Amino acid sequence: KDGEEPPTILEGKLTEKIRKDESTWSLEGGVLLITLEKVVKTWWRTVLEGDEEIDTDMIDSTRNISTYDEATQGMIRKCIFDQRQERMGLASSDEILGRKPVLPTLPPGVEYIDKKTLDDADGTG
Repeated sequence: KDGEEPPTILEGKLTEKIRKDESTWSLEGGVLLITLEKVVKTWWRTVLEGDEEIDTDMIDSTRNISTYDEATQGMIRKCIFDQRQERMGLASSDEILGRKPVLPTLPPGVEYIDKKTLDDADGTG
């Protein structure tokens, strides 16, 4: 309604660091879609401080890569390569190949928001 403050949908402090300029959010049809690009690619016990935690020890990270389909194997190998490159301060696979990272397909009506648009929206731009 006019003059009323919109309700807060999500509030809190993240438990881990993210890459702000590579993370996005959008609100379409009452659905909030958040994509957080982690600084350290690990399983998080929880996203926001104080939220219910999951037992990350229960996640099977020992599954052999050969048990996945070829597309998944390729993405796993790419992630491992990019993590190693990042630790050494070297270019990612996308940077080496001179292309932009492939972004996941979003549901209809949802779009990626770049850092400038996000900063402009929250008044920091």
